[in-house]
Amino acid sequence: MSRSAKEILFALPVSGFAVCCGIWIAQGETLLPAAAGGALLCVIVARVSPIGFNALVPGLLVAGYIIGNRGFAQLTVSGSLPLFPAETGMAATLSVLVWTCARERRLPLRRDGLNLALLLWMALSTVRLPFDARTHGVMALRDFAMVYYALFFFVAQQAMQEPAHRRWLRRCLLGSTLALLPLYGAFLLRRDFFLETLTVRGLPLVWFKGDLAGTFMSLGALSWFLEYERDRRRWWAVPAALALAAGMVATENRAAMLALAAGTAWLAAAGRWRFAGWLAASGAAAALAILLWAQAANRPWTRTPLHGVYQRVVSVADWQGRGSYTAEGAESKGDNNRFRAVWWTTVVNETLAGDPWTGLGYGHDLAENFLRAYYADTNEEFTTRSPHNLLISIFARTGAAGLAAFLLVAACMARRTWSAARSGAGTRDGAALADGLGPWCCAWAILASACFGVVLEGPMGAVVFWILLGTAAAWRPEPGAGGGEGGGGASGLSH
Repeated sequence: MSRSAKEILFALPVSGFAVCCGIWIAQGETLLPAAAGGALLCVIVARVSPIGFNALVPGLLVAGYIIGNRGFAQLTVSGSLPLFPAETGMAATLSVLVWTCARERRLPLRRDGLNLALLLWMALSTVRLPFDARTHGVMALRDFAMVYYALFFFVAQQAMQEPAHRRWLRRCLLGSTLALLPLYGAFLLRRDFFLETLTVRGLPLVWFKGDLAGTFMSLGALSWFLEYERDRRRWWAVPAALALAAGMVATENRAAMLALAAGTAWLAAAGRWRFAGWLAASGAAAALAILLWAQAANRPWTRTPLHGVYQRVVSVADWQGRGSYTAEGAESKGDNNRFRAVWWTTVVNETLAGDPWTGLGYGHDLAENFLRAYYADTNEEFTTRSPHNLLISIFARTGAAGLAAFLLVAACMARRTWSAARSGAGTRDGAALADGLGPWCCAWAILASACFGVVLEGPMGAVVFWILLGTAAAWRPEPGAGGGEGGGGASGLSH
């Protein structure tokens, strides 16, 4: 068949479909045209982009969730269907992954402990979904999101094996976290502009949640300091890291503080104490400056921002909320701790009494009994569904079986991270350290924050976490770089 004949045969159905799309749009039906346009855009991007499609999309999602946060998460392709960025990106990248693996006749996973543990957790967590969906409908699917977002792990693990792809993700992470700092400040000062003017279909394009903003600043602090470790000539990366750490403290979110502490601890485990030293030195300098200012102004230190930071740090260990907190911005920390303690205890007891092995299921209201215990005398509407602790949410939804499987995932993470830390401790190659340990540190930072918030139960934190974890699992050290078989624990930020 001649080339012109092939072109005609191709053009006829395409032209017909284009006419149909025009008719559908005129009638107000935009779903199929949007899907066709999106598929065509994916093909074009895959053809012209120097970055593979399955690396391009995760990088854009990471940047979008860090910069846009809750606002970006609510964007939809269609105004009538919930085609959010996470679900749209997942559908597109999984399609490419399945097609690639089918063409190359291989599985989209690796035969290692982390992959197998993650598959086990997802399988055990999915068994009861059909039954819960029949009972609770869309609410069950909403709660199940904390499980299906883990599919991004397999996408990232496959895509981020190429150095150019890891470099792309690294730049997205560095650029978006640096932009987050002034953008969050502007959001606090001009909230009305962001929530009422900068909108799409009436929904804000940028809408920050304090816990997520603080957690992402912690990621930025870790990532920018690793840029300095990568190349000591990049001295300006240190002020950027410290500025993001200071911004995190300014959010007054304790989960974000724990996130930074977790990442810093893994760096210390690799023998890299320099970041902890910089944080301690800059914190001491800031405290001294505040105390000198208070002395000059004849003001007691209990009326300075330093006292608020001190009480927030102390309140982290006050599990029952029995302490008294009087500093500005810390007054509610005791109540907040009691709030969590009562909710966690109530949910655990309810699960033990209901079904301790397989849990209460997706869609079950985990707040009902808590409201009776904590808000017995109020009729205010309460819309929060999660007890602000990922492990307790997993136990409540899937019981001891699901929790044990997830703890196995965490154990495999710890093993791989420790292997990467040992490898980093034995090398002077800063790039190898950043590539090998950096994404693991960032993943642990998010996981630590998720134990005191809803970070991994929505797309804003879950998508970023699973992409970083998959990127970490994708990295393997160069031959002769050290580290042994398990040392290929991390990446996402290759030079």
